[in-house]
Amino acid sequence: MRWTVLFLYLSAVAILTLYLHSLAGWAWWVAVLMIVLLVPVALLYCVATRHQVRWSTVLSYLSVVALLASVGAQVTGAAAARDWFLLAWSVLLLAVAIGLSSHPMEHPAWGLFIGFWGVVGVLWLVVIQAFAVSGVLGGASYTGWSSWPLALIGIWFVVGSANGFGARPFGPIVDSLGVLTGMALLSIAITTWADLPELRRVAGLLAAAAYSVWVVGLGWVLWRLETPVPAHAEIRPQPVGSSANA
Repeated sequence: MRWTVLFLYLSAVAILTLYLHSLAGWAWWVAVLMIVLLVPVALLYCVATRHQVRWSTVLSYLSVVALLASVGAQVTGAAAARDWFLLAWSVLLLAVAIGLSSHPMEHPAWGLFIGFWGVVGVLWLVVIQAFAVSGVLGGASYTGWSSWPLALIGIWFVVGSANGFGARPFGPIVDSLGVLTGMALLSIAITTWADLPELRRVAGLLAAAAYSVWVVGLGWVLWRLETPVPAHAEIRPQPVGSSANA
């Protein structure tokens, strides 16, 4: 998980650089310099806190905050703020996509294959959101391009939750919400391809609500899975029966 945190940290640096670029027109070499200088700090921090912070849960909950903030910005008509919040959500979504891979699966090979493409979909979405923030994508082009990674992510959420449905510690409720979230994301893609903007808006609201509720439960499960085992735990030898004493 420490490498996921490092990736998210560098993504946050990239987002900050994009923002500074939009304000002051910073050159590309400034971004490279910032990342190079901050990588050692990020590595030391991740190594030092890997046993104290349950990063999967923290980043998953932050993704819910970013998504709900983007919905609020959409409702109030703040398009620029919405794009920034969606960019933050897409970056944090990586923790959810990777965390779902810890789900017990009846067909691990199939789950690994779909999970790989789900993570690719998240990275694809990050790039698209960065283009939207920088003004490269917008309008119908942005809507059409973003539907493809959302479809990949939705398929991964459905497969990851249904493959081994109800297995502990996830349980049927968390898995049902995961399947619902994946289907809602797929609905966004389908209504986009079918050119149904009103239904797409409804599917988007449903996906945001389902995702928020699901990640609350998923974060709790990931919290339990990341509970550290004490290194000094005492191991007591157990007596072994002998045929001579029989």
